[in-house]
Amino acid sequence: MKQIKFVFFSVLMLLTTNLWAANADDAKTLVKNTTDQVLQALKADSSNVHDLVDEVVLPHFDFIKMSKLVLGKNWRQADKSQKSRFVKAFRELLVRTYANALVEAAKGDVAVDYAAPINAGIKRCPECITLKSTVNQAGKEPLNVDYAMYPNKENQWKIYNISVGGVSLVTNYRTEFANDIKKMGVEDFVAKIEADNLKKKVK
Repeated sequence: MKQIKFVFFSVLMLLTTNLWAANADDAKTLVKNTTDQVLQALKADSSNVHDLVDEVVLPHFDFIKMSKLVLGKNWRQADKSQKSRFVKAFRELLVRTYANALVEAAKGDVAVDYAAPINAGIKRCPECITLKSTVNQAGKEPLNVDYAMYPNKENQWKIYNISVGGVSLVTNYRTEFANDIKKMGVEDFVAKIEADNLKKKVK
């Protein structure tokens, strides 16, 4: 009886592992197809880069989760309106940042290699994965870009952090924003991000 239970458990674990691997491969396909689509479009015409990033790339990001991670303890101090405004402002900030990076990448010959997704090893998020990639561009050193991802309730893969060259986007912004909030408070900080977005918005 024990042997039967052991065999059953082993088969179940194998099926679960295979299912996880298949689902994780979907995340890899999502990132690859999205990146290829955007880079090809930008090589033809980069004038609409902000719309392209906003409509094609950023829907795959979880901005509420990213905002919580970026603000850290300050997220709990913000009221409902401030949280909503920050999520929107942070999204607009990343549109500009990501758009500029993609325009530069599209100017040359770019090849992106993707490794097999690996489990991120986060206890509170056993389904979270890390997708590692290497961006190869002529005349430049290869650049490592890692995507932290998880499947939401609709089983859609969402990105909640990106590390470029070993530097975490979330950690980098969290340090910068924490200093600003300490100086000016949550309300003035959110207003500052909103004002910066209006100044730099491409018309």
